[in-house]
Order: sequence, then C-alpha cells, then structure tokens
Amino acid sequence: MTIRLQRTLKDLLKARLSKRIVWWVFISIVVIEAIILIPSVYRRERELLVYLKELSTARGEGVLAGSGDIATEAELMAQFEQILADPVVRGIALYRVDGSLVNRLEEAPELPIENVLQGQRERLNRTHNRYDAVWEMSPLEGEYIPVIRHDSTWVRQEIILFIFRIAGLVVIISIFVTGAALIVLERLIIGPVLRLRIDLLTAGQAITEDCDPALLQFESTQNQRQDELGDVVAAFDKMFHQIADAITMRKQAEAELRLSEEKFSKAFQASPNPITLSTLTDGHIIEANTSFLAFHGSGLDDVIQKTSLDIGLWADTREGPSGPVSDHRAAMINQINTQGFVRNQEYRFQRRTGDVRTVLYSAEQIEINGQTCILAVVNDITERKQAEEALRESETRFKTLIEQAADAFYVIDIDGRILDVNQQSCRSLGYNRQELLRLSAPDIQKQLSSDGFQTLWQRLVPGEPITVEGIHQRKDKSTFPVEVGVGILEFSGQKYLLALARDATERKQAEAALARLAEIGELAAMIVHEVRNPLTTILMGLNSFKRMDLPERAQMRLAFALEESERLQRLLNEILLYARQQQLDTAALDLCELAADMLPALRSMPAAENCAIEMITNCAAISIKGDKDKLKQVFINLVSNACEAAPAGETVTWRMSQNNGLVNVEVHNGGEPIPPEVLPKLTQPFFTTKSSGNGLGLAITRRIVEAHKGELTIQSAANVGTTVTIMLPSSLRAADSPES
Repeated sequence: MTIRLQRTLKDLLKARLSKRIVWWVFISIVVIEAIILIPSVYRRERELLVYLKELSTARGEGVLAGSGDIATEAELMAQFEQILADPVVRGIALYRVDGSLVNRLEEAPELPIENVLQGQRERLNRTHNRYDAVWEMSPLEGEYIPVIRHDSTWVRQEIILFIFRIAGLVVIISIFVTGAALIVLERLIIGPVLRLRIDLLTAGQAITEDCDPALLQFESTQNQRQDELGDVVAAFDKMFHQIADAITMRKQAEAELRLSEEKFSKAFQASPNPITLSTLTDGHIIEANTSFLAFHGSGLDDVIQKTSLDIGLWADTREGPSGPVSDHRAAMINQINTQGFVRNQEYRFQRRTGDVRTVLYSAEQIEINGQTCILAVVNDITERKQAEEALRESETRFKTLIEQAADAFYVIDIDGRILDVNQQSCRSLGYNRQELLRLSAPDIQKQLSSDGFQTLWQRLVPGEPITVEGIHQRKDKSTFPVEVGVGILEFSGQKYLLALARDATERKQAEAALARLAEIGELAAMIVHEVRNPLTTILMGLNSFKRMDLPERAQMRLAFALEESERLQRLLNEILLYARQQQLDTAALDLCELAADMLPALRSMPAAENCAIEMITNCAAISIKGDKDKLKQVFINLVSNACEAAPAGETVTWRMSQNNGLVNVEVHNGGEPIPPEVLPKLTQPFFTTKSSGNGLGLAITRRIVEAHKGELTIQSAANVGTTVTIMLPSSLRAADSPES
C-alpha cells in the first residue's frame, strides 16, 4: 500500500497538469487570505494607536490632576515637561482654542493646528514611527488644545508580529487544502488522464505499424465512467477504430485505382487545362494532372485522397458541423447527380498560396471499376474577370464616393441645366432627384443670373478650379450661405461644370461669435482700465495712513484693506492680461539654459519649501523661437502649482525633451489625483480649486502656449500623479502670426 502511494505521488508530481493545479490552488488560497489579512492589519494598527493614545492621555491627566490648580501658562508648560518623562511621549505643542501657539516642547508634532481646527484629531508617520494626536483632557477643555507626539515604535513591532502570526497560519491552511485537493484530483482526473495518454501513444504506434485493432487492449477503456472524461475515453476508442477503418478503405481504393491508371494517364497528363478525377460519393481526389498541380501550387501527394475542401480549393466556404462547407460545390454535386454533367459554370478557386482565381468549371460523371467518379476540367479566366471587375468597381467606387460625399455635388452643362446631383444636394435643398434635374443653376443660386453663369463659365480653365461664395435657396424658399468650388470637367469631348457646394452657415456663425468675443474682450479691458485708476488712488490713500499713529484695531483694519486692495489690483492686472491679445517678442532661446537660470529662484519659492525640484533633459540644448518673459511666466506658474499640490518631502519633476521637431516640457507631481470631471475646466478662466486663487493662472498659461503655436494638456491618475505637458514647435515659421 505504501509503495503504491509513493508511486502514485511520484507520477502525480511529474504531471504538468497536476503541478499547475497545485500551484493555482495554493496561490489562490494565499491571495484570498492575504486580501482578508490587509484590513485586519489596518484594524489592529488602529486599535493599538487608540490604546497608545488613551494610555498616554491617562498618564497626562494624572500628572495634571496631581498638580492642583494651575494659574499661568508657564506653570502649565512646567507640568507638561513632567509628562515628557513618559518614554512614549516625544514632543508636545500647546495651542489656545483660537489656534495660537503657547509653546512647543521637544519634537514638534507634524499635525498642523489648522487641520485640528478643521476636525483632524491625529496623524501617523509610519516612516519615522511617530503618532501625533490631540489629547482630550477635561482640565484643559475649552481653553487649550494639546497636540502630543508619541513614539509608535511599539505599535509597529506589534503589527509586524501580528503579520507573521497570521502569515504562518495562512501558509499552514494553504498547504493542507492544496494537499487535500491534490489527492482528490489524482483520483478523479489526473490518474485517468495519464492512463489515457499512454493509450494514445499505444494507438499511434499501432496505426504506424499497421497492427490489427482487435488485438489491442486499452487500459483507459476498462472502466466505464459516467462523466465527461468517460465520454472522452469512449470518443478515443471510437476514433481509433474509425481511423483504422479509414486506413483500410484507403488502401483498398488505392489498389483499385492503380488498375485504371494506364487508361487515363496519357490523355490526363497531356491536357493544358487543370483536370482532376475524384469520387462522387466522398469527393476524394483520385488523380490530378500536372496542369492542376501547377494551378493549385501543390504536389501530387498533397491532393491525392483528399477532397477539394480538404485542400482549400473552394474559396467560398463556411464552417459546418463537421468542417468547411461550400454551397457552390454542393450545388455542383446536385447538378451532376441530376443531369450527369456540368458545363462552364463560373466558380472561385483558391490556390495553396491563398491566391483566389476565377474559373470556368466543367465536369462529367463517369464509372471506373464500378465506382462513380467526377472528371473535372478547369479553365482559368481570372485575368479576364479582373479586367471586367476593375471596370465595374471603378464605376461603383466613383458613384459611391459622390453619393456619400458630405458636400453637395452638381454636374451642369454650358446652358446652366443641372444634369446630375448626389444625395447631399437633395437633402440640402429639400428637392428629390427628379425635381432638381428639372432646374438650372440660377434657380438655386439666387445671386447668379443666366448672364452671370455665362461669365463664370468663361472664367473657368480646365485643371484650375476656383472657389466662390453664394446663397442657395431651398424648395421652401428659405436660404443659406454656401461656399462652392467649381471647375471644368471634360468627358467624351464635352465640357461640363462640376460644382461642390458646402453649407457655410456654421462657419458664418462661428465668425460672428468670434467677433462678439473680441468685442467682449475689448469691453473687459476698458472696464479694468476704468477701475484701476480709482483703485490706484485708494491704494495711495491707504498707504498714507500707514505713516499715521493709529490704534491697533485700526491698524488691523488698514492692513486688511491694503491686502484686499492689492489682491483686487492683481486680479485686475490678470484679467487685463487675459483679455489682451498675446503679443510675443520672439527671439532664439535655449530652453535648457533658460530653465537652469530659473531653477535656483524656483527652489527658493515658499511653495517649494517642503519639496524638491528636479530638472531632466535628454539633450544639452533645446532651441526654439519664443518670448522669454512669457515662457518664464508659464514655467513659474506650472512649477509653483506642482509644488503646492505635491505632498511634503516628494520631488517635483521638470522634464524637457526634443523629438521629431517638437519640444515637450512636462511638469509632474505626486499627491491626490485631479477628478476627471475637473480636468477640462482647469484652463477655463475664473475656475480654481484653491481657496485663495482667482482661476486665471492656467488660463493665461494656456493662451501663452497657444500663442507659441503649442498645446497644453493635463493628465492625472491615482497611481502616477499629475502631469502637465506643453508641446511647442522647435521654431515659429516666419509667416506665422504671434497671436494664436
């Protein structure tokens, strides 16, 4: 029993299927347990942090309660210094309830008081094992807010031990379940499959050696299984006997065919047309002449005893229940069974290379040694058919192109009569085809008289079309503007006017809208100018008050008024900058040099205080033509935005590259992704996600980039962060306007 079990396990572990099943079962269990483990780890960590906070809070309350009444903040800080004796407490920051700082002791907590006032009560730094939390202490409630920095090393150690314990249990469970599954699979699937494989090899060897099928005994067929695997074994046994019978029948047929080979051989092989001889009942090819082999591109052994479907001769086939099926071949066989012959039927045959040929097929039913056969002769007419088909396709393609064109198409004779139109012409004018063919060009082009049409005809030169604008009138008497391309078409010795008309309504409306936007921009600029003058006077008056000796409350109000006035002045300047056309003072620039000069100043910005800025280029110099000051404004805006959005301690990447005549500038930062519904709005004026922004920074940046014939795109995702990409041409063409 032990030896049999060892042999079974040895065979089982050698089987590739069993190995794959074992690994998939094991990995699936481990993955499931891991998914369950992750929430448990976070829940355990939360419990330990709460315990740590409650324990330190209780100790702190004990110190404060034992000190009696505390009269001053200095005495209170002295009590907190005693709390620092607790090894868990690494630092204290004491704030008043209005958010002002009283004092800090030892390590400063990273939890900002602004976040505390907004409801955030704790912050965990796993990298440095520090846990900042607000103590809820009744002696200080309503007057002070203590923020305590804890040493969370003990929590991390407990979490690691917790993970190791759970992981060990997961591995033990996975090994046990995998072993049980392996034993069951060996009994139900693996063992029978291995036995069936041995029987398949035995059957293949028996077929090769031409053994008697009745003498073979297959181990897999001894037990009759009532499942899918049992069906496979039964199908194997049936298939083996079918193959053996087919081989026997083929040998018998070959012996019979050899008797009649000399009778047909000479005439058969001498014909210049491809000829085949096949059986009527099953379609197997008995013989094929040299012309057929050259036509199909096969050797004799490739086609003998195979049907035309087996060798892929019929091009028009479909998949049937038992293999490829040709409806044309079925119709041909039916005609032969009915009439005994087929004469000059056109079919599509396929060569071995996949080349499809058109043929005329003739066949005759004959008897050879008592067997009904088909003698088929093929005549290749591909070249002739291709010439005919090319002509038809050219006509159809041209007609389809005209009918499906988005523009209205008209063919007009020298007298102005409409000779032909497409569907778009009918749709645009509201006529049907017959109604339009009864009209002339002046009937639909209301600004064109008969004399004007003749004048237009005289202007046209073959091969030199012109474009004119006009007004078309519909059947209901309504009109719409059009842009018409007209030219002379010569056909069969006659000249015709070919006109392609496009509805210009939307273009006209867009031009009117652009003109209206320009007027609005000028109005906005005028309003800004009118407001800036009195605002400047107000600022001068407010600044004069700063030199006066004012009470503290008045000074606060004055500072607030100055700050708001200056903010309003900045907003007016940005509105004016956005409304004004972007006039560029272009010159040859090296972007790498410009960025290197800006980098120290950018790194010293307040926004970059908590992050690093890294510049990356793929070449030593990147030359473009652009406005240096405006591009500086673009880079400062993008880099400062990235620094403000990046988490503390992360790196903002500023990457520049040049490829295929385009300059790519990418500014990337990590942090929270921008919602997809917000992305398209970021470059719209006055849209902002900042509490202190005015929403014009990115709008102005986009206009500057577009003025440089460039493009600005923004992409953001949780796993990669946010990337702003600017694509600029290597240089502006001399004929380009600086305004986008």
